[in-house]
Amino acid sequence: MRLGYSATLQRAGGFAGLALAIIFFVGSAALACPICGVPTITLSERLARADVALLVEWVSAQPAKDKAAESTTYEVVQVHRDGTGKYKVGESVTVGQLTAGKAGNLFLLMGQKDDKLGIKWEIGPALPVTETSYQYIIQAPSPEAPAEKRLAYFTRFLEFPDVRIANDAFAQFVNAPTKDIASVAGKLPREKIRNWLADPKTPVTRQSGYGLMLGLCGGPDDARFLERLFVDIDSERQTGIEGVMFGYLLLAGEQGLAGLEKAYLANSQAPEGVSYSAYLATRYFWYYGNGKISRPRLQAAIRRLLEQPTFSDSAIITLAEWKDWSLHDWLMRLYDSKSEVEGSTKKAIIKYMIASTRDVAKDVTEIPAHVVAGRKCLDELRQRDPKLVAETEKFFFLN
Repeated sequence: MRLGYSATLQRAGGFAGLALAIIFFVGSAALACPICGVPTITLSERLARADVALLVEWVSAQPAKDKAAESTTYEVVQVHRDGTGKYKVGESVTVGQLTAGKAGNLFLLMGQKDDKLGIKWEIGPALPVTETSYQYIIQAPSPEAPAEKRLAYFTRFLEFPDVRIANDAFAQFVNAPTKDIASVAGKLPREKIRNWLADPKTPVTRQSGYGLMLGLCGGPDDARFLERLFVDIDSERQTGIEGVMFGYLLLAGEQGLAGLEKAYLANSQAPEGVSYSAYLATRYFWYYGNGKISRPRLQAAIRRLLEQPTFSDSAIITLAEWKDWSLHDWLMRLYDSKSEVEGSTKKAIIKYMIASTRDVAKDVTEIPAHVVAGRKCLDELRQRDPKLVAETEKFFFLN
């Protein structure tokens, strides 16, 4: 069969959009947006790893039977990449894996050169494609391309009618560091993002990413729009609300933080899930905010969580990471309080003290006051809970 350029893809070229999906620790995922979703391996990454990439048409499949292994036979329609030089259009190729299909179905068959097997095909069924999705994959910039060029391409395919394309385009943004997403802020389709956030049909897993994106490209009206999303939150759409809150903080600054603080961070009656989202949004702003909120103000907001037992551990560790050394006396009083203090909270307090003793610049000639205070507190805690302090010191780490 002859494969022409898809008219559908040509029309898609006029779309403006952006995408974020879900990533944490796959390959370079440690650099990805922590609040946008779960890491995935994208289609362009799969293609980049392949020494052989063939567009094929399904011919037949043979399940495993007796001593015969399962297999699938295809006809080569187009050779996109062939590091072996052995594949030709119109020839048959049989692989030792079962892929269900019927005559006319298209697949992208990808594999790597192998000394023993010749080609080691991807594990599992071949990737089903249409002419449109095939063109989308092969025309995508490589993962090594500059972020602005690469993400600008995938912006055009957010919420694309082909679900596989839409999911992959969003995943490209989830896998990207926040600074890379910011580099294409001027290309984000503000009105479309608002519509997607307002549409209950938009997957809730994309809410955090789209909230972040609107914060990057929006204005005052968008801040009010984002605020309504979490103030009037639907219980079924709480997933990813931290991204909406983060986008709101990007636009509303300290005034917005004051609102989050009053409604959630300092409100023990607020729903725990929404309060935790407010904590995540505030924490994320410390690392990836736009400077509208000062760091001392962010520290003050997190301190409001210290008196909430559910969040005190997280708040203590976060403030230690942020080197807020104003809490030694307060934490010691908490440690000694008559109210029941969880073991995890005691460990968090000990970690705070350890961290404060280690925060010393190399060129200082005088021991900082926070180091002196931390050492004094640690000595006291060793006398009270020697085993707990020793255990915490042995396994101490701070992100």
